[in-house]
Amino acid sequence: MRSILVFFAGCILALSRGSPAHAQTAFPMLMSLKPVAVQVGTTSEVTVNSRYSMHSAESVLVTGGGVLGEVVPPEVKKDDKSPNVTALKIKLTVAADALPGVRDLRVVTAQGVSTVAQLVVVEDPVVNEQARNDSVAEAQAISLPATVCGCFEKAEDLDFFKFKVGAGQSLVFHVRSQRLQDRIHDLQAHSDPILTIRNAQGSTIAAADNVFHGDPFLCHRFEQAGEYLLEMRDVRYNGNQYWEYAVEIHSRPFARSVFPLAVTAGKETKLTVIGSQLPTDPSVTFTLANDLPQGINRLRLPFAERPSNPVTAYVTALPVVMEPADDNNDAVKALSSQLSPLTLPCVLNGRIEAPGEVDCFVFEAKKDDKLSFEVNARRLQSELDSTIRIVNDKGVTLAENDDLKLGKRGSQDSWIETWTVPDDGKYVLEIRDMHLRGGENFVYAIECTPARPYFSLYADTDKTNLSPGINGVMWVKVERKNGFTGAIQLHVDGLPAGITAECGRILPDKSVDGCVVFKATPEAGRAVAPIVIRGTAVHAQADGQMVELAATAVPYQETYNPGGGRNHWPVDQHVLAVIPPHDIRGIKLSTTEISLKPGESKTIDVTIDRAPDFKANVSLDVTMTHLALFADTLPPGVTLDGNKSKTLLSNGATQGTITLTAAKTAEPIERQLIGLTANISLNFVVKATFAAEPVFVTVVKP
Repeated sequence: MRSILVFFAGCILALSRGSPAHAQTAFPMLMSLKPVAVQVGTTSEVTVNSRYSMHSAESVLVTGGGVLGEVVPPEVKKDDKSPNVTALKIKLTVAADALPGVRDLRVVTAQGVSTVAQLVVVEDPVVNEQARNDSVAEAQAISLPATVCGCFEKAEDLDFFKFKVGAGQSLVFHVRSQRLQDRIHDLQAHSDPILTIRNAQGSTIAAADNVFHGDPFLCHRFEQAGEYLLEMRDVRYNGNQYWEYAVEIHSRPFARSVFPLAVTAGKETKLTVIGSQLPTDPSVTFTLANDLPQGINRLRLPFAERPSNPVTAYVTALPVVMEPADDNNDAVKALSSQLSPLTLPCVLNGRIEAPGEVDCFVFEAKKDDKLSFEVNARRLQSELDSTIRIVNDKGVTLAENDDLKLGKRGSQDSWIETWTVPDDGKYVLEIRDMHLRGGENFVYAIECTPARPYFSLYADTDKTNLSPGINGVMWVKVERKNGFTGAIQLHVDGLPAGITAECGRILPDKSVDGCVVFKATPEAGRAVAPIVIRGTAVHAQADGQMVELAATAVPYQETYNPGGGRNHWPVDQHVLAVIPPHDIRGIKLSTTEISLKPGESKTIDVTIDRAPDFKANVSLDVTMTHLALFADTLPPGVTLDGNKSKTLLSNGATQGTITLTAAKTAEPIERQLIGLTANISLNFVVKATFAAEPVFVTVVKP
């Protein structure tokens, strides 16, 4: 059985047509699920907690397949025209073969698609925390195996559960709590759980704190039969009504990682499972499906009497090389040894087996070659906090790296990218743990390749809400690497019927971004669908050959930083929805074609159609700007002239202007798509954004 880290771009869910909603801009911002876990092969009810009302909830979206959601209509007073439903029951039906793990869950309402909540799919029965279990005397009795769900709901909250075991029985306790909170939009403070096992008298016999990031994991053998206590609390004795947790407790094997980490699709592979409660021979032999994409994949291995819990492996089409059995712990000795140098490109499998160990690998390279070395370890549940360096035959460090960064998020994995070889000869790639640790699960896979031109795309945001007469916009940023400087054309896959997209381009300039403007026709009805944003480009190599490049945009959801500030976290999919008319019913422009000479300014008159009684401030813009600039699609040298524009429409005003000015040095460009938006602040971080018709800006030759 298998699953990959590519979530469904799924079936389009057609929603029933609805009457125009009462003016209310705020889409729901989900905060937690209670309980946070559901069992495979069951149907159960879960309560979704949110900021802003979910009274118009119509459907539920869950990533990953195998989980279907249904809204349980809330009870509201008949004369309440805008009920404040911040706790909504939903019914979740989980297929028996649904892949265990964490999913993104959203609620679709007449106000728009919500932010994401986190749902855990588990194999064992779910036990909900009782109202009173705050002391040893009030410990809640549970039967095992089970997944215990609770919440550190207030300061100094302690949760106790009691269970019975036989002599010599071994159990794993796998906690998910802090890891479930990164994607929650407005959860500024996160839990830091600690797990303690006590005997019937209350004495501590085992405890665990940070294992999977801030979450505990414990495997414990109970020598004596009897009743024991599980205590859950925040290590700081803090609490929050949204700090949910799930503790999976069972006696089955628990796979944490595998060795080797890098495997080849379509080829018979032997892996050694690393984890707890494993059989004497923890190896498995199987053949991966040919259609697995390259990169990090989640796999269920045919392990022991039943498939394993999902583990991650690095699937590659490159040659896979194993760390040699000979001593390779010294760079100078490695250069003078008889070991064959690596042949690049390849993926190198290895392990830091003991504290203080350093692994060294020799490779040959030519002067001015450009090479990249990317470590995959911590992202695949390895305990290794890698640091790598390249040294020459004299032991001099030529390049080194500790932590890498992908988009707006970092990783404890390492990456030396686009290293230029200074001279012909042999060199050594060295890897070790940053803290000089080592052990069975300090495994790694290093992709060693010639540096290739490529680009990565990042989209803001993860949801687009639009309605007939009012458009939506998506902003896309690019990171260009290894000599690629060209233009990128954007594309959209998965649009529902009745939705069109004007796809812009990212100009061949690192300071210019791209956008996509979505429009719903009257025939679109009420539709919601996950969509995929792609980019394509052509790169001219040094030899004159043209190479086609492509990338899929990673959607980012905005999150609220502690103390204020807008941040981003990658989520599994971008969702587009057609919703009833809202606070802004339309945006009319005096022109959608702007042609500027260098040094010239031109103005777009903007008229917004407000919903009845909607008087709140509306801000006009042509960039994604709030607390920090995310995207600017204006051609180089073209700016929004704030002194000549009227962008703040307050006290019910409907007329504004956008004035664009081209610098005297602005270079010619033809019909660059920009997004002109009307924005309503929902809170300090989030805006509801409505887009006008696509606007094209041309800079003509002097």
